[in-house]
Amino acid sequence: MRARPPDVAGYVQHDGVKIGYEVFGDGAPTLLLMPAWTIIHSHFWKLQVPYLAHHFRVITFDRPGNGRSDQTLDANAYSVDAVAAQALAVMDATSTDSAVLVSLSQGSQESLKLAAEHADRVLGAIFIGLALQLEPDHPGRAAAVERFLDPCPAEPQGWERLNAQYWLEHYEDFAAFFFANASSFLSSMPWSSRGEKSSGVRM
Repeated sequence: MRARPPDVAGYVQHDGVKIGYEVFGDGAPTLLLMPAWTIIHSHFWKLQVPYLAHHFRVITFDRPGNGRSDQTLDANAYSVDAVAAQALAVMDATSTDSAVLVSLSQGSQESLKLAAEHADRVLGAIFIGLALQLEPDHPGRAAAVERFLDPCPAEPQGWERLNAQYWLEHYEDFAAFFFANASSFLSSMPWSSRGEKSSGVRM
């Protein structure tokens, strides 16, 4: 259930990929709530949208692969460059000359790119739990990323779940593991469907 339905819901095409967006409120300035990683869709902002839309105009959109956007097999559509361009396409489709960018996790990368390359369209930027490579990655996660398309181990442990085959067969377990390791608060909880406690690795 959503506390506030959108005033406008639409789609914009970018490089052949349909991107779903929603607009709430009519205040000023406009806040563009950037999508986080593809693992979740734009409704993760649903608790913030009602309050913000009471004061500002708010826009959300879904990355390819989730929500109302296309699930394309084109890997390029999921890149930082592509999602930043999709954000601009959404701004154009909603007649938004400029906006304050609000981002969580992965969305910080596209926000930084937009602010650096399209400063005239960005009034400001707010970063929450930004996902930027500021220090060496966790070795288990880094190794899993390199082997993402390899066959999955018979009994994957920890970050070995970050695997395309495992996602297809046990996505709910991967999602539980990921979110248990995404914050220090959740890392203390017995979150995994396998009954394992999180290692406490921060993303």
